Amino acid sequence: MKNVKPMTRRELLGLAGIAGVVGGVATISGVLGYLAMRDRSDDRPKYVVVTDTPTNQAVVLPTPSPTFAYPRPTIVSRANWGARLPDHTALYESGFYSAENPGGWREYEGELRDNYQTVVVHHSAMYETDDITTMRTIQNLHMDGRGWADIGYHFGVGRNGAIFEGRALNVRGVHVEGYNQGSAGVVFFGNFEKASNISQNQLTQEQFQAGIMLISWLATHLALTHIAGHRDFNSNTKCPGEHLYAYLSELAAATGLIRGPEGYVPPPEQQTPSA
Repeated sequence: MKNVKPMTRRELLGLAGIAGVVGGVATISGVLGYLAMRDRSDDRPKYVVVTDTPTNQAVVLPTPSPTFAYPRPTIVSRANWGARLPDHTALYESGFYSAENPGGWREYEGELRDNYQTVVVHHSAMYETDDITTMRTIQNLHMDGRGWADIGYHFGVGRNGAIFEGRALNVRGVHVEGYNQGSAGVVFFGNFEKASNISQNQLTQEQFQAGIMLISWLATHLALTHIAGHRDFNSNTKCPGEHLYAYLSELAAATGLIRGPEGYVPPPEQQTPSA
């Protein structure tokens, strides 16, 4: 990803607010978000994006203030991208969670902030025509091909910068084997492992910035502590691909999160009682 110009945090948040656009129409919440933000002091540190490959142009980004509340970015709803309803008779996520059915559809109890710790980054490993078609294809693959009740990820980030609502945040995802509890799954559209087809194996500027806006909001909304790639938890996968995995340090610094899987907290029923 080249030629990405530096952006101030004010500009980034303005993009998240006043650019609350779906089909070219600014949302009321987007305008209000911008108006609430514009009177803030402009003495916050600059937000910087690397301008070349992260291996030889690493940049240490400022850690956002923990008291700064990032606005919710514009998110394409399930209805607007044509999501299917969850199927609670799915082969591998059948019924609802219980001690007798630990693999069932699990809805979190209590405050979401008390349930989440980590955001896990993925790539879709494919791209189908456009962002909406890709999101629909992922859901079909997960439901029809893998036997899950719904799409496994909580959000998708399109190559044009659109953010898509996936599985509801109050429901345990299915995206990182053995570590789904407390992990928010975010998938970036594209195959970032593939060596050929350069136009689709590199992050776009719009996609990278949308990912930062989404993860920054999730970090404050869910009180997250860590960010990790899928492969950090499951050694049998290359996800999210070399071309995206290389940017996880920049994503961590830009969103104020610690990089790595160490923040994972097993659910109470999997914890060993202390002596």
